[in-house]
Amino acid sequence: MVTPDAPPLPSAAPLTAAAATRWRAARTAWRLDSRWLALLPLGFLLLATAVEPGATECNPQGVCRDGWGSQLAVWSTLTEVVLLLARVRWRAAVPPLVLALLWYLPGGLVTTAGRWTAVLLHGLLAAVLIAAELGRRTARQQLDELMAPPVPFPWSAADAPSPVPADPGPALRRVLAWLLLAAALGLTGLGCSDWIRDRTSAERAATVVGTAGPTDQDGVLTVRYRPSGGDPERTAELDTVWVHPPRPGDQVRLRVDGDWVRAAGDEEPLPDLFLTAALVALPGLLLLGSAATATRQGRTSAFQGAAPALAVRVRADARGHLLVRPLDGPPDGPALWRLVERDRYRWARYGAPDGEGPAWVPEDLETDGDELDYPEPDGRAPDDRLRPPTPEAAVARFARAGRTVDAVLYRGPDGLDRQLLVRPGLLAHDPHWVAAVVAPAARAPRLARSGERYRERELAVAALTAETVAAAPEAGPDTEPVLARRWEMPIVLRAAVGPVTATALAFAVVLIGGTGWWQGLLRPLWIGCTAILACCHTLSWQMVADRNGLRVAGPLGTRSLRWADINAAAVHRNLLTIQLRTGQELTVGSRPAAWLAGHLGEHYDPVVLARTVATAAHRPDLRPRTALPDRLGRPQHLLNRISLAGYAVFTVVHHML
Repeated sequence: MVTPDAPPLPSAAPLTAAAATRWRAARTAWRLDSRWLALLPLGFLLLATAVEPGATECNPQGVCRDGWGSQLAVWSTLTEVVLLLARVRWRAAVPPLVLALLWYLPGGLVTTAGRWTAVLLHGLLAAVLIAAELGRRTARQQLDELMAPPVPFPWSAADAPSPVPADPGPALRRVLAWLLLAAALGLTGLGCSDWIRDRTSAERAATVVGTAGPTDQDGVLTVRYRPSGGDPERTAELDTVWVHPPRPGDQVRLRVDGDWVRAAGDEEPLPDLFLTAALVALPGLLLLGSAATATRQGRTSAFQGAAPALAVRVRADARGHLLVRPLDGPPDGPALWRLVERDRYRWARYGAPDGEGPAWVPEDLETDGDELDYPEPDGRAPDDRLRPPTPEAAVARFARAGRTVDAVLYRGPDGLDRQLLVRPGLLAHDPHWVAAVVAPAARAPRLARSGERYRERELAVAALTAETVAAAPEAGPDTEPVLARRWEMPIVLRAAVGPVTATALAFAVVLIGGTGWWQGLLRPLWIGCTAILACCHTLSWQMVADRNGLRVAGPLGTRSLRWADINAAAVHRNLLTIQLRTGQELTVGSRPAAWLAGHLGEHYDPVVLARTVATAAHRPDLRPRTALPDRLGRPQHLLNRISLAGYAVFTVVHHML
């Protein structure tokens, strides 16, 4: 509960549901604009390597090499991958520029398949990036119109200085940039040295005739020759592409200068080290530019005076990030974007320099009366917050799950400056009031587990865990700890589920059949592998709870968890759910185990397992005191892997035949 003398929430223009609808309509392609787009040009590079000829220019001596156009095409595609991974502001112009290079460079793309694949892929990339950029600009213009006029920052309204210092800039990013540039300079020096040495040797070289030997699988030809000075016969390996490759015993004209040997007519182009240096220098330059931009934002975004702002509602997601919703929308409605707090500041009742009045201070700064700035039962002492909560604290924290609070977001997303979020306490261990610096770019809400059904399970698991913790026996000298136990599906079922499922799916592939890459190969692989993993996940699990924590054996591997890592555990709607403090979840279908428990006893009961885990996670005094043997995953892990790999190989071979 906020103290009566706490500062009021600044008054700002509300983010309405209608404005949120317009914002969503403008930013239709923003989920597609991600670093995953870099996989498209990378995949195209692999395709071009397979379909394009290995050498594009041949001289009268019959020696072929990649032309400068072909090499520049490869390195321009790699540059495109780097720029898409870096998410530069002007990345929408990169695919059209690279496409023009690939199309018009002499020898860049030779085959029809390579050229039109480049057009299709880069056209798709350009459409997505341009649509995302236009949508970002339109959405930002809408927010700029909605946020006017500026609203004073909470400390500016109280005639106090800003607690946010000017950011000196990312020093680590700048150091890494200079290291990359130094490495690029070193590679350039090595390339110059190699090029000068090759040119000098080529001028001094004498022409001799050698005898071709065998050619290995990589295309490297072994040649025997006798130097012009009458020295003993030597052997050299030539990595050269000929129009007509020499056969063993054929004569090959060579240019020889000591240990330097080249085929006659094989003129060494500029060393690849030059292009490698350029590719290494590119991320260094991008890091320097990013550091300069961050430094400018830090110096101009000290949050002094006033700035455009929006009144919003925020709610924490499973990872502790904040989801922004319209002010007049439903509390459980869809979120617009996601905020990740960085530097945090709190309102302290005695935070003034003289200790006599309130002020905004860094969250970790110790002040008088700190316990008054934090709600109960979390407390202020860091030692208390590091320990697992008491049952009362756990019940209180779970009761706050899903709470939505009003907040003010200064400057909004997708602008040039950092954002500032001012809100009441919401997360665990939050003070009464928090002001947090947020990155300027809008982050998309996570697609996973965002529906109403997951929200219902999240709250239900939290509530059931709170009930379990509250019902645990009180601490005392006679209180018995939880017994170390092992829960698992029967060994026959664990061993059979993978092979039986894979065999049944293989028969289905033979009976149903299918033609083409999708129906004959990709769809059976996708559906079959998913079905095998799902069946093994439900019918071959094992869990062990002892003094070392909880160990979980899934379909392919084992995971170990400390008790302090577990936040909640319960069975809801036939699903055993274990929630971690990081926001992750471990889920297992509980219906087969519940059926076994009804016939064979609580050795298979998922409800008993969930209660044991919840109690041990939140009551250190009741945790098991003995350790059990760590022999999980036998024999199902090996059988499941063999079944999965065998099904995949069978599907591929069946399609090829």
